[in-house]
Amino acid sequence: MLTIFIRTVIIYILLLIMMRLMGKRQLGELEISELVITILLSEIASLPITNTEIPLAFSIIPIAALVSFEVITSTLVLKFPKIKRLLSSRPSVIIYKGRLDYGEMQKVRISIEELISQIRQNGIFDLDEVDYAILEENGKMSIIPKRANRQPDFNDLQLKCKDSGVMHIVISDGAINDHSLKLLGIGHETVAKHLKKTGIEQSDVVCMTINDAGKVVIIRRDGSMVS
Repeated sequence: MLTIFIRTVIIYILLLIMMRLMGKRQLGELEISELVITILLSEIASLPITNTEIPLAFSIIPIAALVSFEVITSTLVLKFPKIKRLLSSRPSVIIYKGRLDYGEMQKVRISIEELISQIRQNGIFDLDEVDYAILEENGKMSIIPKRANRQPDFNDLQLKCKDSGVMHIVISDGAINDHSLKLLGIGHETVAKHLKKTGIEQSDVVCMTINDAGKVVIIRRDGSMVS
């Protein structure tokens, strides 16, 4: 039992390292080659865990080889785009400027029912409202409505909007996040200044965020929020 536990921990740590090397893509965003590698990794990793007679090396070496091959291949794809066309599928335009390409639908084996379902999931309920429908390389469908059916943006309404950027966590459970401070280009003294202004002790802060526009939000341990 102890042997199985130790072997499981070793394989688990090895897979964590290898998957980290492969990148941060979600399963639905994997290329075909990446999905194949992921399936093979799970199969190979399970062998020495379920069968203690199989040496760990019989799993470690293939895992390392597969991940190395994937990393090398992805690097070559970046440098030589022609390789990508050989290894990956291309996006398929199902609807182009409001016109349905039935031949392309048959080529990628998508029925009209599936297409309409994808359109509905994008908040569009009439086929004639679609300008473009593109089946992406990862299997997801991108639906672009016609201009007249899109929600108006600030430019359409001729309004000016100040960009607030993204929110950065600068204090988490009373501890300062130096990485966020570096991204914001501020120091500990700026955080201390905001805390002093609100009269809140750092140890009493569950979360403090600052966005790129400088807006500060502080959540205290009692759940109250100060902004």
